[in-house]
Amino acid sequence: MSELRRDAGGRRRPAAGRSGSGRAGAAGGAGSRTAGCAGGRMIRRSARRPRREAGVVRRDPRSERESDAPPQAGPAAPTPGRTPGQRPELAPVIIDQPEAIVIAVPDLDRGRLTALDRDLIGAARVLADARRGAVLVVAPSDCADDLGSAGADRVVRYATPAMGTYLPAVLAPALIGLADRLTASHLLFADGPAAGGDLGRRVAARLGVRPAVHVTSLTAGEAVCRADPGRCEIVRAPPRVLLIEAGCAEAVTGAPHQAKPLSELVLGREPAIIDLGPVQVDRSAVPLVEAELIVSAGAGVSDWAAFHRLASELGAAEGASRVVCDLGHLARDRQIGASGAVVEPRGYLAFGISGAPQHLQGIARCERVVAVNADPHAPMMQRADLAIVADAQQVMPALTDLIGREKRRA
Repeated sequence: MSELRRDAGGRRRPAAGRSGSGRAGAAGGAGSRTAGCAGGRMIRRSARRPRREAGVVRRDPRSERESDAPPQAGPAAPTPGRTPGQRPELAPVIIDQPEAIVIAVPDLDRGRLTALDRDLIGAARVLADARRGAVLVVAPSDCADDLGSAGADRVVRYATPAMGTYLPAVLAPALIGLADRLTASHLLFADGPAAGGDLGRRVAARLGVRPAVHVTSLTAGEAVCRADPGRCEIVRAPPRVLLIEAGCAEAVTGAPHQAKPLSELVLGREPAIIDLGPVQVDRSAVPLVEAELIVSAGAGVSDWAAFHRLASELGAAEGASRVVCDLGHLARDRQIGASGAVVEPRGYLAFGISGAPQHLQGIARCERVVAVNADPHAPMMQRADLAIVADAQQVMPALTDLIGREKRRA
């Protein structure tokens, strides 16, 4: 199929003089910078630049030990007020007079920052640092995480509204008022299935701006947005409202920021919309990309009745490796990995999965991984936060019985 490019008037025309590969046309050609009809340009997905694996912090214990060691040979007395091997406490980053304000509104999950929320604040840091500005995080009063370590220079909290109140409807006008008072240059929201997607679009509609949605990569000068369900991308200058996807930017690490508290945000009322709360659904039918807890099976699982009972007892979604789906034990939409679903649950239980590279890519953003495998040298065991060297057929029924006893005792 011939490749198309949009001109400033919104008409489609064939890309001229295209040769070789590149992000938006012939390498170095001036025509590759033509703006699209939507304020950007459309490029082939196969030609886009590789996304960075954001939110992953790699540690080097050897270099950490060497940095703690004294420069001279021989024993030395420990530094007063610091135990041997303890990392020095970093001074917080303080921005007294920011030249710009970037507002970030995380979704949170039970009062805790998710991996997407940390990427969101990291994206806000990219825009703020380019303009010598500060990141202001708007969060509910029950947020339990340290927002300063996540990259917040200022923090505005709001009281959790009464039950039945639809949060995006009451938070949107309050955010617009806050942005106008502070002359905020950008407002960033998490483009997820929770409130952020609706809230960000409501704010953009009230401000009369066209938001950048499904942002997969962000710099100070351009936002890359996924479009036409992932078959192409739109590159444009960052607008005032952006909806960020996971992996858009790196989570903030290193020295914490000040997280200076400002006046509380007062929410109004919206009686026209009543929030009836979450709906009870079959956890096994939840899409894997939205699941909070996943029990996954590999070639080492043979007792499928025990596997299904454990997933039901835990209320977890069922996942599988590629070989399991190839054999027909679970449906293809249950496959996890680079060629299946890329997941980021809070907990991932892997039974009998050796850990092929494509499967490890699919669970790279899981918060906690528990692996059960008879082979202690399997790559999955190296990836796991808790590795259990045992037969999965013995662990699954034992774990199911233990959970049942705990539920009855409670």
